[in-house]
Amino acid sequence: MSPEEISSLLKRRPFLPFKVHVTGNVEYTIREPEMTLVGRTVLILGQRRNVESEFFDEPVLVSMRHITHLEPIVEAAAS
Repeated sequence: MSPEEISSLLKRRPFLPFKVHVTGNVEYTIREPEMTLVGRTVLILGQRRNVESEFFDEPVLVSMRHITHLEPIVEAAAS
């Protein structure tokens, strides 16, 4: 996966949430682009323990070479 691909999804407006699938059957959901930092070889994801906090508690580092695919999240429209 290239950093440019991920960066373009994070910059898209309106932003559409997506999942990052990683080797080992692990996935991360990206709902807030500002909690994600894209590097050349690593993706840094800010994880929160308290969803109401504006700050993350710990970073998760994901190697770009371990990302298998990205999946858009299709959410049902509020009724």
